This record gives sequence, structure tokens and C-alpha cells, in this order.
Amino acid sequence: MLGGTGSLTPELERQVRTYAPQVERIAGADRYAVSRSIAAEYFSEATTIFIATGNGFPDALAGAGAAAALGAPVVLIDGLQTPLAPQTDALLRSMSPDAIVILGGPGTIVPGLEAALRDIAPSVTRMGGADRFAVSVAISEAFVPTATTALMTTGMNFPDALTGAALAAAGLPLYLVPTECPTTAVLDDALVRLAVEEIVILGGVGSVSANTERLYGCSTPTTDRTLSEVLLREKIVEMAGRHDGVYSVSVRELGGLQASVSVGGGSMQEPVSVIKLFAAYGILDRIDSGRFTFDTVTRSGETVHDCLRAMIHVSDNYCHWDLVALIGEQTLNNQFWAEGYRQTVYAGYRGDGTYFASKLSTTDDLALLLSRLQRGLLLSPSLTEHFMTLLETQLWRSKLPSGVAVGVPVANKTGSAWSSSGWFHSDAGIIAAPGGTYVISVLGSRGATSLGVREIGRTVYEHFNGPLASAATWSDLNSVTIGDITYYRYGSESTPLGVIPAGTRIETYGSARTFYQVIYDGAAVYVHSSGLRNYFDYPRSAR
Repeated sequence: MLGGTGSLTPELERQVRTYAPQVERIAGADRYAVSRSIAAEYFSEATTIFIATGNGFPDALAGAGAAAALGAPVVLIDGLQTPLAPQTDALLRSMSPDAIVILGGPGTIVPGLEAALRDIAPSVTRMGGADRFAVSVAISEAFVPTATTALMTTGMNFPDALTGAALAAAGLPLYLVPTECPTTAVLDDALVRLAVEEIVILGGVGSVSANTERLYGCSTPTTDRTLSEVLLREKIVEMAGRHDGVYSVSVRELGGLQASVSVGGGSMQEPVSVIKLFAAYGILDRIDSGRFTFDTVTRSGETVHDCLRAMIHVSDNYCHWDLVALIGEQTLNNQFWAEGYRQTVYAGYRGDGTYFASKLSTTDDLALLLSRLQRGLLLSPSLTEHFMTLLETQLWRSKLPSGVAVGVPVANKTGSAWSSSGWFHSDAGIIAAPGGTYVISVLGSRGATSLGVREIGRTVYEHFNGPLASAATWSDLNSVTIGDITYYRYGSESTPLGVIPAGTRIETYGSARTFYQVIYDGAAVYVHSSGLRNYFDYPRSAR
């Protein structure tokens, strides 16, 4: 029993004696005397002694596991009072240690005491830091060369760390963290230096918040690229695991640290409508070179200009295949291969001669394409602007655009489809965030959900920009009539059914080339897209 009757009552001692044949109490006038008694009785052969202030708990707790692993005592002293107490001086000299480890900086154990300790042992090392959290990192760096498990507990109170110190005696790092989140230094030491496979959190969410479970660091975004990438990968994997389906994700930070993360990013898979990014690039590239113009007519009679807009704005499939047919699937495949998009194909042969029966892509290729677009490496300035305008004003906003803060521009292309194996849900975009522009592409399959894509996008946004209080939200009523507009039963100028009045807010739901399917008066009908405009003024990036 550690402590006198003021800490552990005689009644408690009587109860304890009913459980064990031998009970010993180590007591003293104060906490310093108790620590000296423990050291003298149980650590008389120790060659290393840890010294910590008794004026506060964090440093002693942070070092207790390392001390136990070395078979060393933790002796408490009044870290602000010199000279060293005579009783402590006598104890340390009697033990003749080879090394003394001071836990805490000069603000907790003053330099005068350090000088006194140097007169006792040939080696005196101070484990200091800017705060209690940094001290716990310094102790880990000094005494834990390898570990597969790390312990994290609150640095704001002592009970959880006190009981957890016994577990740390197995050679595990014991990190103190703020209540709301771990510091970047803690995450860096655990995830990068030690590359632990497991983190054990000591305490409930009232003492260590769920941000620690998610590895959301207090000072993320970090100033270290490697750490940023490790953290981001962990967060993506953790978030993807919460949702139905399988997700591949690629992220490229275009400024700042230029962090780059790929989670299954090289896996070729059905990209659904996100492949339209490559079709749009193929068309605009040929306009840049003079082989097409915006007035070039497709096989359906629609112009390239109008079909390109419908393909991106409302994700029209008919115009997509009209534009692909204008170039040729094999011609596009040859171009993709030559320009480094080695895992993106339409039906046909890849550059290495491999045949594919349907369109496929990867999040890595999609991220590469969007990175080049944002940096102006794909197209001329005027066509870069045209492409970005199409992407920033497209209608579908339930995924990546709903996982960022209000007012953040998102230039994206989304997609979804059903198959016998479940839903595909995907999105890829350029996010012009306050913390810097980045590219993200997500391909979800096997029962993936729109929510899963959105939450992965939000996770990436928060990694670069900090916690998001509330995300942007968008109504399904995404369009408004410019004037009185005729509506039809089918996607062509068939027999008119009536007129939708000017200024009517309406939901655009689907399309048949330049005829948009809208929900009006409870029914799905068609209107020509020229009679509609976006209801929302979607955020635009500055270029």
C-alpha cells in the first residue's frame, strides 16, 4: 500500500488484509518521503534513477513506464526549491547510480537542482519539452527504440496514466495527449518513427476525445510531409472502413507540402461517369490543336459545344458516347497510354497490347489528369478555363462538394451506377480550399454509397484545413427556368404537354443529350436545357 493513512485509511487497510496474507504499507510525511521509501526498499540495486517534480503529475507519469522497463525508481522532489532536500541527497548518494534521468524541463525542475544531481551521478540527462505532451515524446524517443503498440492517455489528469504506466513497463511508449486531440509530435513519433501497428487509448471519450481514435492531430495540417501522408492514409482507411463498399482513393496536394496519398489508387476498375473527365479532355485537346471546333457536329446532330456541356453539367451519357465516337475509343486509348495514363482505357487495346472489353480507370490516373489541368499543363489557358467552368458549375453536389466548407470551390465530376455486385459511387475533383488546393479522386464499388464518398472527401478536407464545423449543403432543386418554357413527355420536341412559368425553381433529374429531365408537378418531363440555368451560384475559384 503506497501512502500513509491520510491517503489510504486504516479501515481500507483492514479490508485489504482480508484479501492477502501479506500486506505492507509504505508511508511517509509527504509524497517525497513515500517515493524515497519505495526507491530504498524495492530499487536498492538500480543503476538508473528517474527524478520528477512532485508539484505536478504529468512528467512522473509519462516516465513511469520507461523507468519500470529499466527497473528504475521514480523519485519525486520539489522541483522549484534548492538546494536538493538532504534526505533525497543522502538516498541518491547511497544508491550510487550510474545515471540519473530528469523528467521535465527547467520550468519544472530548476537548473540548480540539475547541477546538484550532476554532483551525484556521472551521467545526468534531462527529458524536457515545451509542455507535458512534448516531454512524453522525448521520453519515448530516448527509451523506446522499437514498439508495435503505443499507449495514449490524457495529460490533463492522472488516474488513467497512473494505471496505464504498468502496461508501459513492457517497453511501450506512453504518450500524454490533450483531451481534444493528439499533438503532431505524438503522432509523428508513434506513426512515423515507431510505425506502430496498434494504438491503445487509456480512458473514455470524456478524457480522450474520439479525434484521437481518428488520428486527427491538434496541429494538423502538419509541417512534415511524411507525417502528413501517414496521417492522411490512416484517416482515409479508417473512414472508408466505416462505410459499405470498397473505396480506392488518391489525393495530391498541389501546394504546401505536396503530400500525395494513394489507397488502392492503382487498381483498375469501373469508373462510371468519372471517365467523362478523360472524354472531355480528349475533345478539348483536339479543339486546341485545330482538329475540332466547338461547332463540330456529332453523330446525333448536337454540336461539340452543347454535347460537352451536357456531358459534364448533367452527366449525360448519350453525349458522352457521341463525343467518344467522334474521336474513336482506340484513338483515345493510344493517347492515354502515350501521356502516362497507363491504367485508363475504353473498350479496346491498351498501349502494351492488352485488350479490355469495357472502360476502366484508376484514382491515380484521375488524380494525375486533374493535377495537370489545375496546373495548366493539359490545355491552353482559354480551354483550361472552359474545362474548369464546366466542372465548377456542374449540377451534382451530393459527394465531394458536400464535404467541404461553405464557399469552397469544387471542380468535380461525379458518377454512380448499379450492377449485380452493388452500387458504384465515385467522384473526382479539384478542391480550392483555404489551406491550399488539392486534388482528390474516389472510386467506390461493391455497394459503395454516396455518403461514403462524401465522408472520405470531408476527411481529406479536414486533414488539410482543420475540423469542419458545418459542411456545404445543396438542395435537389438545382435549376430555375429562365423564361416560360415548354415541356415534353420525351427527350425531344414531341407533342408539348404544357409550359413551366418563368422563374420556377425545379429539380433537374436526368437528361437525353440537350433535353433535361426535370420533376415538375410531381412528374418527370423533359425541357430543353437552353431554358434553364443553375439555381445556385456555385463557388468559383480565382484564376
